[in-house]
Order: sequence, then C-alpha cells, then structure tokens
Amino acid sequence: MSKKASQFQKKVMSWGYRGKEIFKPLNTGWIDDNVACVREWIANIFFYTKNGTTIMIDAGYNYDRLEEKMKWLDIDPASIRHILITHQDTDHVGAVERDSAGLFRKAKLYISEIENRYMTGQKRRRVIFGLYKLPMVKCDNERALLRNGDVFYIDDIRVEAILVPGHTWGHMVYLIDNAYLFTGDTIWLGADGGYSFINSLAEDNNLAKRSLVKLENLIRNRGIRPKIITGHTGWSDDPDFVFAHKDRVCNSFRKQKPHDPMAPYDGYDERGDTEKRARTERLAKALPVSDKITEAYHASKDIYDTVLTRGNFLSRAYMDFFWSGTDDNEVARNVLSYIPDDYDGTILDVPVGTAVFTEKKWKKLTSAKITCLDYSEDMLKKAEQRLKNCGHITLMQGDVAHLPISDESCGIVMSMNGFHAFPDKNRAFRETYRVLKKGGMFIACFYIKGESARTDWLVHRILSKKGWFSPPFPTREQLLDILRRLYSDVEYHMDGSIVYFKCVK
Repeated sequence: MSKKASQFQKKVMSWGYRGKEIFKPLNTGWIDDNVACVREWIANIFFYTKNGTTIMIDAGYNYDRLEEKMKWLDIDPASIRHILITHQDTDHVGAVERDSAGLFRKAKLYISEIENRYMTGQKRRRVIFGLYKLPMVKCDNERALLRNGDVFYIDDIRVEAILVPGHTWGHMVYLIDNAYLFTGDTIWLGADGGYSFINSLAEDNNLAKRSLVKLENLIRNRGIRPKIITGHTGWSDDPDFVFAHKDRVCNSFRKQKPHDPMAPYDGYDERGDTEKRARTERLAKALPVSDKITEAYHASKDIYDTVLTRGNFLSRAYMDFFWSGTDDNEVARNVLSYIPDDYDGTILDVPVGTAVFTEKKWKKLTSAKITCLDYSEDMLKKAEQRLKNCGHITLMQGDVAHLPISDESCGIVMSMNGFHAFPDKNRAFRETYRVLKKGGMFIACFYIKGESARTDWLVHRILSKKGWFSPPFPTREQLLDILRRLYSDVEYHMDGSIVYFKCVK
C-alpha cells in the first residue's frame, strides 16, 4: 500500500496544508560531518555515519527519487544494513514495504515491540482524531524489537531507544552516541519553539504532551545537549527552543502563528532541493523567528538605509513604484513632531534600527534621557555610528517581548515602523504599555493592511518572505481597537499605507 499511500499524501496533503506553514523539511544535504539528510517532499530521512558504518533513521515514503538523492550524498543504498524506525506511518517506512523498489531488502529494522503490532495486524493505526484507519503496513525485513531504554551497538555506534507514545502507541526516538536525538514525529518546531506534533495525526495528544515532558526531563537530567533532529521541521541544539511549548500541540487546521518567513508555501514543492546545494551547503538549524529576522537584516544591512531613504536611483524607482502616499522620511518627521523640542523626560525608541529616521531629533534632544533598543546587533552598530558622542543616549540590545526596562519608567515610548518585525505583536503591545508611565505617550507608526494594493503586495509577497517582516499585519480598525482598549486618548493620522498614532496612557 505504500505506493498508493505516498501518492495520495502528495496530492491531498499538498492541497490541504499549503500556506499553513506546517511542514518545513530540510533539503537534501549534511547537517554536520556525521549526519546527512534526504528530503522526500515534506519528510526527511537521515543517515548517521561513524568510522565507515552508516545507519539509516526512518525509511521515508515510497519515493521514486530516493536512490538519486542518496547519490548526491555519496551514500550507496546497498551499504545500508541497519534502519532505525521511529514509527510505522507511510512517510517513515514506505521504502521497506513490499511494493517499494526494494533498495533495503537486506537491511535489519529496529522498531518498538509496541509499534510492531501495527505491522502484524494486532493494532490498526488511526488518524484524523481516530476517525480513519490506515491500511496495514506489510514488510518482510528482519526486525529487532525494542523496549523503552534498550541500549545496543551497531559496530561502535551506541544507540538508545526511548519510548515516546502519543503520535503512535509505540513511537520511539533514538539517542545516538549521546550526541544526536532523532525524534521522528514527536516534536514540531514552530517559529517560536517546539510543540507536540500535529494534533490531527496523533493517537492521543495528551499522552504525546506527557511523553514530550518526560523526554525533556531525561535530556536535562543527564546534562547532555544533543542535536535534536525532527522528521518534518528541521533540527536544533537549543533545548529551550525545542521544548518551549511542550504542553501545547501544533494545530494543523490553521495557519501557524507567529509567521515563519522561511517556511515554504507548499512543502511538496522540491524545486529548491538540488544536488549542487546538497554538496555545497550545510543544513542550518531552526531558529526563533526573531533570529531569522535578524539574519535577514544581517544579509541586507548594506542596502537597508539606501532603500528606506531612497539613496540611489534604483531605490527611488523601487519605492516610487511600490509605495503610495507620503514617503517614510516625511512620516518620520510627522511622528517625531509629537515630541517637544525641549522634552526633558525619558524616551524608549524600540526598535531603533539604524537610527536612520531618528538621528537628527535624538542628537538635538539633549535635555532628554533616551534609550535606543533593537534585537539586531547589526542595526545597533550602525545606530551607534550615527549617535556616537551623545551622552544622553544609551544603546541596548534586547527583545521587545521581554523588555529589560522597569515598569512605568518611560515618559515616551516610540516605535518607528517597528511592529512589523515583532513576531508576537500582542506581547509587544503589552510590554511597551508596561514600561510607560501613567500619563506618558506611546508614539508609533505602522504598516497596515488594505490601504494600498501595491504596498500589500510588496510587504506580504516579497519582504515577508525575505524575513524583513513578520505578518500578520493589522488593518487600521484592528489597530484602533487595540490602542483604544489600552490608552485613554488616541490620536491618529494616515499617510498612504502608514498610520501613525499619539496615545496617552
């Protein structure tokens, strides 16, 4: 049944999950010198090599290009004699089912004795909240049946089998040489950290969450920090990130939030998976979305100011075509006009970026005490060059979701087109409100949705995919609703696709 099931998933799941940012597979390539990956549509299979021995982790779909992609990695299918199976779903065992191409007929399978009951017909695998039974998996390979905590060696490779029931009743993860943890469908890595895997595909979601808690405790209690490698969403060596939402399950029925600018629209689209990249590029680890935005700025910091200030012919033509209404420089002047020239209180500018819009105002405003905060060290370095020798200005690296500033300590909080970069915008609103004094002003401008088709297209289709922006973007009415619930007085003005506010707490 693996061939039919594989093709069925390719058609139906591609349609059902596109645009939801659920599946974020690694491309074919190497994570490091020991671990290689093959991409099969939305799924990854892995190979671990040590001292001339290569073992395989999961057998993937019944996938026509598996042998081809293994050659990109210089791995011969005939050399594979041992395959660790996390669980028996089609996208993890298809290549060893009876109707497969038979690349691994001589390989020995290692599988949980509980999971093996699916393969003997003693149990039937249920998905879609238990409403649908999957066909029985038929496989003739030799099998070694494992129990929780079993430790065994394949040549000099140490493998520990850890039972993590929930996604399936007998799901195993494998800790190899205490350095790599292959987790199959136990963990789903979102833009803000790890969750229990997809809700609709689990036998028991509550059990899956409890298993994830136990797995984290095992890792932390041993004091190890393995690379944690998932079947559908990449890898990370940061346990805080991986287990950030262990008490929650990925909801497969909605688009994921916060938005992940690196997530593919359709995980089944493999055009980016090429032999050249497999041979020349290492597979980067999953990062929090704030770090992804930081990386995007790092890659583009030399053009950031040029584009925003229309510093050359191309940037002027680019912005004139896409932008509507007043340009960013005039919006900045309008926003900054809310701040008196003799203001002598405390100001928080978040995110300051490169201070491209605030440099002149902040240098002149020597009567105030100004803190300029940004998550990106690259942005801060440029801001520091602009604002050097200003004793009344402090530059600070930090996250708006956890502002390193005391409650009610700022007379003015200002955000110059910054909220688009914040993954958790509700948290950002709460934090900026928390640090603002009673009677203080929140002064901000925002890119908003629906005011200009060209701007919407630019922001949503281009810049957000590059990582510069983190949707969702609010409408004017949504912004007004948020701010009016927080502040006693809200004044706003429109400039093309930008709305700016002065709010009093």
